[in-house]
This record gives sequence, C-alpha cells and structure tokens, in this order.
Amino acid sequence: MTPVNLPIQEALPDIPRLWTALAEWGACLLYVLVARGQQDRPARAVVVVAVIVAALPTLCAYHLGAGSLPTTLWLPGMVGAVALMWLVLHLALGGPVRRCAYLVVRAFVLAELVASLQWQLSLFLSESFLPQRLLPEIPQADPAALTLLLVLDTLLLALVYPLERGRGHGRVVPTSRFLVLSAAIAAITFAMSNLSFMTTSTPFSARLGAEIFYVRTLVDLCGFVVLYAQLEQDREAQAAREVVAVRALLHSQHDQYLASKRVTDVVNRRYHDLRNLVTAIRAETDPGLRRDQLDELEDSVRPYGAHYRTGNPVLDVILTDKGQACVEHGITLTAMADGAAVGFISTVDLATIVGNALDNAVEACAQVGDADRRLVRLDLRAHHGLVLLEVENTFATPPVFSADGSELVTSKEDATAHGFGVTSIRHAAAGYGGEVTVGVTQEDTFVLRVLLPVPSSARRR
Repeated sequence: MTPVNLPIQEALPDIPRLWTALAEWGACLLYVLVARGQQDRPARAVVVVAVIVAALPTLCAYHLGAGSLPTTLWLPGMVGAVALMWLVLHLALGGPVRRCAYLVVRAFVLAELVASLQWQLSLFLSESFLPQRLLPEIPQADPAALTLLLVLDTLLLALVYPLERGRGHGRVVPTSRFLVLSAAIAAITFAMSNLSFMTTSTPFSARLGAEIFYVRTLVDLCGFVVLYAQLEQDREAQAAREVVAVRALLHSQHDQYLASKRVTDVVNRRYHDLRNLVTAIRAETDPGLRRDQLDELEDSVRPYGAHYRTGNPVLDVILTDKGQACVEHGITLTAMADGAAVGFISTVDLATIVGNALDNAVEACAQVGDADRRLVRLDLRAHHGLVLLEVENTFATPPVFSADGSELVTSKEDATAHGFGVTSIRHAAAGYGGEVTVGVTQEDTFVLRVLLPVPSSARRR
C-alpha cells in the first residue's frame, strides 16, 4: 500500500524569510564574538565590523529572493544560505577553512533553533494577546512583529552566548573526522526538523500545525545539544591525551635530570683528578713542554669546570646540563638564580619547569644565524612571598600565538606530538597555584614567566 501524503491540519504560517535571515545573521555574529582574537589590530576590527554590517542586508536580500523560487529549489536555496553564512564567518574571522566550516555547522543549527523557537513564541503571543483577526499570518514587515522579532532574537542568542564563550572556538581547528561527524549531525537535525513540511506520510511526520512547529523546535534543540556534547567529549578526550603526554614528558625530564646528575658526578670526579694531574705537569723540568701541556689540559677541562652553585643541588644539575648545551650551540647563557627560593618545589616539578623552559629557549636560540645574538637569560628569585622565574631568549622565527594571544602554538609540523613543553610547565605550576605567561618583548625576545606563591611553611623567617 502506498502511503498517502495527508494535508496538514490547522496549518500555521511558516517562518517568514526575514525572520530566518535575522536568525542566521545573529548566529554568525555570536560566533564571530566568541571566536575572534582579543588582540585584533584596529584595522582588522574595522574589517570585522564591515563584514558583519554588510552581512545583514545580504542575508535578508538572499532569503527574500529565495522565497520566490519554486518549491523544488528549496533545498538548494538552504545550501546557498549555509554557504553565505560560511563566507561571512570566513571573511570576519579568517584562519583555517575547517574551523570556519565547523563554526558554520554550529551557527546553522543554532539559527534554525532560534528561528523556529522565536516564531513559535511569536505565534503563541499573538494568539494570546493580539486580536484574532491578525491570524493566521503576521506580516513580517509589520513594526510590532519586527519589534517582537528583535526582542526574541536578542534574548535567545544572549542565553546561548555564555554557553559558547570559552569553548575555544577561536583556536581549535577540528579534525576532518570531527568535522564530518558534526556536519552529519547538523544534516540529520535539519532533515528531521523539516520532515513534516516535506511529507506527512512517514511514521515520524506530524500532521497538526502546532505539533509540527513543536517537533521542529524540539529536534533543533536536540541537535544543538548533541553538537555541544560532542565538543565537550572531544575536549575531554584531548585533555586526557595531553595529560598522558605531559606525564610522559615529566618522567622523561626527571630521567634526564637523573642522567645529568650521574654525568655531573663523573665530571666532578674527573675534574678533580685532572687538577691533580695539572700539579704533576707543573713539575715538568722542560718549560716549553710544560707550558704546552698545561695549555692543552686546561682547554680540555675548562668546559667541565663551568658548574653552577645556586644553593639547590637539583637546580645546579639542571643549569650545568643546560649550560653545556648552550656551549655546544654557541649560546651565551646568563643565569641569576636563588636556589634556596625553590626548595619547596619537588625534584620532578623543578626539572619540568626549569628544564623545559631552558630547552625551549636553547632550541629557539640555536636557530639564530648571528652568533652574537644567541642569548639566553634566566632570572630566578623570590620577592614578597612569590617566586618568579623568567627565561628570555632571542629567536630567528617569531613565535606563533593563538587567536586570543594566551597560548603558544607549536611551529612544528606534527602539532600532536609537539608543543607540550609550555603545557607541561603550566601543569607543574598549577600544582602550586602558579601562573605561566608567554610573550614577546619590545627588544624582539621571547620571554616566559612563571609565578609561584611560596607556601607559608617554606617562607624564610
């Protein structure tokens, strides 16, 4: 038996095109606000404002024009609206194509939800408080209807804004798999929410006008919630992967410290043996031979005598090991460190914080072509109940920061396997209630600052 496409009973007017356009524009505006960089240059801010202002009449004109097309072109018309929303986000935000594609998926589902909900509320309010003769259709250009539209649109988007703010939309670039899954969720949501408008002959179709609007709003809400849950699940999985990587890095850094300590102990013993040998050479009767032997011996042991004495044995080993790396790369290391100030920090955490900070500095500084500009400066001191670690270095390639300027983005090709140096420092510092900041000074040097509060039990009397 062939299903019969029954007519919709007590049909209500569909969402006016102007209302849909405003909902899509509002959704685009919301994601521009939550994803834009907080350190945008004034010229960039002007571009963003110009794009947003021009987007409103463009979307309105597009939807009003698409409303005159045949019903068979309704679906291509919606695809065109999505493409137009993507263009707005891309021009306003820039950045990777996949990020804008993911944002337009969320914006489209949100726009469908807002348009459906605000129209459903407007019909309810009109039926309850306006004369019955204005129904079944409210003119979309009527001043009262437009005022109601703006109020509802603003309130609904204002409720969503706190949920989307801080989700990392400005710096997260989704994987292809994640993007495809998100697009599939949006497509299914759109299809199910509009199923009753296409046919009433399926088991999932509604046949009453009010019921159809209720189902559409509910399905759109479920689609938005699923997208939200998908993002949270992905963030939790990413955080779990970072924790595993950070822990592995912590153990690696600690193992490196232990290895460096063993090497340092051997070097110390060797250094004292060589000093005794120097004494024997000085007893050489031939002045010329004795002088040559002394010069050669002193040149060979000079690097091993460059040990640091900070008052903290762990810090001494770290600075000595990194100092040797600086010598190998022709880097001038200047270190002023009060080892007693970090006595409350565990060996693993101290090796993680100082070791990673110096590793990053040496790696960046070693790429500088001019040997005279290869400079690394470390300053570690306590002041007014706080410990400040500041590591500054020159660089050949300017560092890349996230859109909001708070995160350092790795410049290595395999971003999933690198970039955990600063992350591990943040993780270790957070265990002491500390903070980590990164930036570039006016002298074109990269600086990393770690600020740790000193526990009251560890403060000097």
